Amino acid sequence: MCNYYSHNNTINVNNWYMVNLFFPCVFGVCYYGNNRKISCVFNKNGKLLLNNQRCKININQYKIPIIRGFFYFFCGFYYVFCGIFERNENKSQKSNMVFNVKNGLNVSTESVVSFVIIVVSTLLSVVLLGVVPLKISYLIAPKVFNTFLRRLLSGVIKCTILYIIFLAIKYLPTFSQYYKFNSALINENRNNVFLYLICSVFFCLFSTSLFGMASNVWYFFIMNAFIFLVAVSTSYELFCFAVNHRHVKYIIYPFLFLIYKKPSQIETKCVKIVKNEFDISSNKRDKLNDMGTENNMSFSEAYIDAKQILENANRFEKSDLDFIFCEVLGCNRAQLMLTKTISKNQYNKVIKATQRRASGEPVTKIFNHASFYGLDFYINQNVLSPRMDTERVVEVALEHINKKSKVLDLCTGSGAIAVSVAKNCGCKVIATDVSDDALVVAKQNAEKNGVKINFKKSDLFSNLKRLKFDIIISNPPYIPSGDIEKLDDEVRCFDPIISLDGGITGLDFYDKIIREAPQKLYKNGMIFLEVGINQAKDVKNLLQKNFKDIRIVKDYNKIDRVVYATVNN
Repeated sequence: MCNYYSHNNTINVNNWYMVNLFFPCVFGVCYYGNNRKISCVFNKNGKLLLNNQRCKININQYKIPIIRGFFYFFCGFYYVFCGIFERNENKSQKSNMVFNVKNGLNVSTESVVSFVIIVVSTLLSVVLLGVVPLKISYLIAPKVFNTFLRRLLSGVIKCTILYIIFLAIKYLPTFSQYYKFNSALINENRNNVFLYLICSVFFCLFSTSLFGMASNVWYFFIMNAFIFLVAVSTSYELFCFAVNHRHVKYIIYPFLFLIYKKPSQIETKCVKIVKNEFDISSNKRDKLNDMGTENNMSFSEAYIDAKQILENANRFEKSDLDFIFCEVLGCNRAQLMLTKTISKNQYNKVIKATQRRASGEPVTKIFNHASFYGLDFYINQNVLSPRMDTERVVEVALEHINKKSKVLDLCTGSGAIAVSVAKNCGCKVIATDVSDDALVVAKQNAEKNGVKINFKKSDLFSNLKRLKFDIIISNPPYIPSGDIEKLDDEVRCFDPIISLDGGITGLDFYDKIIREAPQKLYKNGMIFLEVGINQAKDVKNLLQKNFKDIRIVKDYNKIDRVVYATVNN
């Protein structure tokens, strides 16, 4: 039916009553808390309207056990009923509008009719739940019958009648839409106050039936009011306990059925937008309700649209999506969290970039640049996109390099390693590659980052003649030829094959480099090699003939990534 109670998605009790309190509306969803009200609703024209404003009530301030139960019950009922009438129309729109309440609460004739139905249903329920169960219990269990059992029977009858009433309300058109938004909240694992209220009503009704006192009017009222308040606070604690325990939570399923209607993409999108807006507001203090001009749209809506494209393609990574928005908007990730709106033109650029990413194209190739070791590099289809794993090679090598060192970067590609070493150490660096196109990119990156590097076209050491070095660094092609077709599209289709194919075993370049390197290294010279997964031991074996002090270093994912050694001469 829904994933709200899946074993891996249970709610933390301590967080349930403190954060993320979302309420359904007939036309959207609302969040109240941290002195903010965030709502996302659809108007009669189907246009999504987002509202993020300050409010005086902080629904998260009551955390003391028992007391929090009172607050959430009564405050929850208030907000749930407000949600029935919430509809953020433009002020100019007057169609089917009866009157307007302050703070953007607009009431339509449809909502008034729904309210009348609720009032009539409530009055009818009082009669049905007050008189009918009592009569039935006396008919089934005469006066001589045990009083406690008669009350128990009366409580069961009351709950059954109430269940039927709620079941009937479920199929009213207005509430059908209301339940869809509520169900979208449930599917998104939002803390569902409406479900709690339904469970609480049944619990309170049963408790007052079982323990209520029938004496004089005032005594009856006081005692039953006390029992009701105790039941309210107790039901909250029991509900929090139930939703966090694998077996106990199943008792809530019958109540979940009463308020669950399968949501469409509209309801799901609305919930995601409010959730995203909540996440943004949690990181800033003064976000106001300012949707900008008609040509602007909510940042949250744009973010959810782009995210949905990537999720549908099974390629969603938050870092990629943030990168796309930062590139289009020209800001960093910290500034991105403060963004309220984006223009239609920016939105179109974001969607186009997201669609390219969904097809498998890396964000570095979409925007033709990438960050590596704190520097910015130009990237195109002629070179590999530098990866964070390679930063580990630079980091380890720099521990053994000084300004007087003479460094060689073999298979330089974009020049990421060579430029990073030169920038951070100021030593003399020579970089080689067999590809003219790659060398053009590498030279551009050296100029971009303000370093001088001697670039040479060379198939490994073939064009270096009598040159020798203190340090040799290389990230050569190391993918076995048979595995190329198995690579993800973003590598196989967008990185040059010449930079990937390492021969049948993936070790061809290591074998050539390690055999020729001793003649190109000064005494006590060192070699640093990036290796693929499960290749470190094989590369170490190749080094053992002419090198000593061989060491293997893991990357930050605990994978053997760097092998380095000192020449044995």
